[in-house]
Amino acid sequence: MHNFGIYAGTNEFVFDGEKNVVLIGGMNGRGKTTILEAVLLALYGRNSFAYTESNFQSYSRYLDSYVNKMDGTLMSYIQLEFELDGSDYMIRRSWEGSKRRIMDGIEVRQEGKINEFLTDNWVMFMENLLPSGLSNFFFFDGEKIAELAADSTDERLKDSIKSLLGIEVLESLERNLGKLLRKSGKENNRVFKEELSFELKRAKEDAEQELRELDQKIQTLETELVDTDKKIEQARIEYTSKGGDIFEKREEYFKKRSELSAKQSQQKEQLLETAASELPLVLVRGLLDDVKVSVEKERESKENSMAMKKIQEFYSSYKKDNPSIDLADFIKYMSSITQETESDVVYDLSDSAWLQLVQLCEGKLDKRIDDTEHLFEVCDETRQEIESTDSLLSVEIDEEKIGKVYKKIIRLEHEKSKIEVELDDCRKERPHLNNAQIKANTEFNRYVEGMLKKLETSDDYDRIVKYFHLATDVLSEYKVKLQEKKIGKLAGEMTNCYKQLANKKGMIAKIEMDPVSLDLRYLNDQDDEIPKERLSAGEKQLMVVSLLWALAICSRRKLPVIIDTPLSRLDSKHRMSLIKTYFPNASDQTIILSTDSEIYGKYYKELKKNVGNEYTLNYNDETKSTTIQNGYRWEEEQ
Repeated sequence: MHNFGIYAGTNEFVFDGEKNVVLIGGMNGRGKTTILEAVLLALYGRNSFAYTESNFQSYSRYLDSYVNKMDGTLMSYIQLEFELDGSDYMIRRSWEGSKRRIMDGIEVRQEGKINEFLTDNWVMFMENLLPSGLSNFFFFDGEKIAELAADSTDERLKDSIKSLLGIEVLESLERNLGKLLRKSGKENNRVFKEELSFELKRAKEDAEQELRELDQKIQTLETELVDTDKKIEQARIEYTSKGGDIFEKREEYFKKRSELSAKQSQQKEQLLETAASELPLVLVRGLLDDVKVSVEKERESKENSMAMKKIQEFYSSYKKDNPSIDLADFIKYMSSITQETESDVVYDLSDSAWLQLVQLCEGKLDKRIDDTEHLFEVCDETRQEIESTDSLLSVEIDEEKIGKVYKKIIRLEHEKSKIEVELDDCRKERPHLNNAQIKANTEFNRYVEGMLKKLETSDDYDRIVKYFHLATDVLSEYKVKLQEKKIGKLAGEMTNCYKQLANKKGMIAKIEMDPVSLDLRYLNDQDDEIPKERLSAGEKQLMVVSLLWALAICSRRKLPVIIDTPLSRLDSKHRMSLIKTYFPNASDQTIILSTDSEIYGKYYKELKKNVGNEYTLNYNDETKSTTIQNGYRWEEEQ
């Protein structure tokens, strides 16, 4: 359940216990009944008896009432997964609240894959699996059980019994026979007039003529529209061939030509700036490399000379302090090496000049060459654009002829618009004339057929009345006998169920059901009827539970049972009877929605051996929402 009712956000129940009973605890108003209604809504949508028995005037308002607006998205969905005949199914209904008309979207998956057929035909699938009229045998509210116990003539319960036994089919057949009789009577009493037949025929012919004329007009307009489109296309071709497109864009081309000229001037200035920079040195690239080698030698010789002078200075200073040490031979050796590496100074470049020379030789000239080549390419592109624009501007254009062609196009466009408007009006009118023609034709045919039937069936009406009464008598007798046969089995099953639940084993020995009224009779060992007034409120409620149990058994449908607040009005003995006998045997999966005053203490201990999953519904006063907690909290607190 996502943003559904009192449940904010996404809340999930997983029933995977090995035992058949699922116990969910919650205080009143904390979302127990919401779980039951979520299951019904997921399975039945607008056919859910929770909706049909509610006070909502529309299904949209019903869906909107369950949108939890806590997160502000107004998006809600319920998703139900179940297993049936060895296959896994998932149905998801989703909708968005606060709209004028809310529609629920449905998606059905089988074995994890979307099943388009089930998605489109889910209502039919569910009615075959468990008709909505029988769903209250398996999903019911304990409070409603108490209401049914107080009302022995509840018509909804009787209708459900008839639905289970198939009796409603006979009643539907009887109603249809009555409609047939009334229809035959009306037809038999109808008076046919010759003048009316002529009027209907004339109306039919007039409607057919109007429709034919309109269809001819539509066809003519469609042909005119095609011809006009061809004329417009030819005029546009002529307009283009005479330079109309160029004429329209002439100012734009002049502006473009001016921009290209300015761009070309900028590019020429860039070329001049490049030519005025180090680019001419490319012509003497080899000489620059030779100069670089010579300067490197000069700098090395200069550095050696400076180093030698420093060494001699250090030696003289050191000799003064240490006269006994003689390093003269080493000084002579170093001087000889320096003299060998000395070269004539030709360039004598400064450090900054040397740095510029190195940069030129090691990449700067190459980059300047690349930039210049790219600039020449850009200049060439600009020149080509200028030439192309000049060729367009040099085209000779006859403005007078172009103007005439342009006016022709405007006139044809106007004619086309008028044809389209008139054609659209005719197409809108056609459904009305077609419906009028169909109606007139139908009325005429029906009248003629009625006249023929009157002639053919006037003698049959008495026979229809005779067989109607005969058929209704047979149906009434058959319905009683069918109800006697099936009701006997249902009453016997109900007796067995009640005996398993009741504490006063000897008080009621047999339960019978009237085959016509479907009222229940309670008999003792002597076959004496026990008035219903002698039964306590708890015993009456057990009677209804026994009936629901018996109906579920007789339906032969192996389905889960959901019971909401099952023990609210039962005394301790009757509660224990349901916990020991009914809940473990009601179904292969029994989901119980209980308050803290129903299943606790000894009742919980007795039921625990059959419980596979248990949850507690916790309500948060700050968020005004309910969350799901594993475990049965009230029992843990005791």
